[in-house]
Amino acid sequence: MRGEMNHSAVPAAHLTTQTDAVRYRTLSLVWLALIYLHVVIALVGWAPSWSLIFSMGALVPRWMLSIHELFHISNDREVDPLTRLLPLLLTPFQLGYREHRNIHFRHHRYMATPLDPEYFQLRGSKLWGFINALTVPEQSFFRWIIQQGMDAELIRGMLLRLAVFVLLVVVSESIFLWYWLPIRLAYGISSFSFFYCLHRRGKSYGVYPQKFSRRAAWLFALFFGHDSLMATCHHDLHHANPAIAVRHLAASR
Repeated sequence: MRGEMNHSAVPAAHLTTQTDAVRYRTLSLVWLALIYLHVVIALVGWAPSWSLIFSMGALVPRWMLSIHELFHISNDREVDPLTRLLPLLLTPFQLGYREHRNIHFRHHRYMATPLDPEYFQLRGSKLWGFINALTVPEQSFFRWIIQQGMDAELIRGMLLRLAVFVLLVVVSESIFLWYWLPIRLAYGISSFSFFYCLHRRGKSYGVYPQKFSRRAAWLFALFFGHDSLMATCHHDLHHANPAIAVRHLAASR
């Protein structure tokens, strides 16, 4: 399912603005702060370590959606240094905002074809797709290095993220796995849901809307946020016109 929407047919009020950029940049930092605040709270013993399972499950998809929306509004020079770093610590070696934005734009341009840098997530069975989704941070990093090489900016960001990751491992001690396993699982499930589940139908490749029952949609929005629900249910419209603000996707059908 492909095609492009006529931009002139979309009301201007439905398109993203710089206000949206500020909103999603702020939200991404809020979700990030809440994630690591909970880690600190668990580390000092004010909350059980296993409670991180629930916060990672709810906060990571919200952070991912905020960054995704920001990709379509602001380039890497238009965001703050922390957002540019993308310090959601998933693996010792990972990419920053600039690289992930480039990957995402090429995903839109070459969607579900071998030229799509996310194509590795779409190939094969659902099980293989899920395994690939779980290893997106590592695969994205090494695929970028092989295909694009490294420059000084990437090296600086990589070393800084590596240093912070090592610091987290050292400081968090026994609760590290309570942080790392849930955050990797939440990131992997979100990637699988947003790529394989929305770009595959059987053996067909494309982009497809996701339908939920009213109860399932309510629960989805409650746990992951209304924007995440809209991005999932109307992903085909997002690909047709990425300039539509996610909250207006339903009204743009």
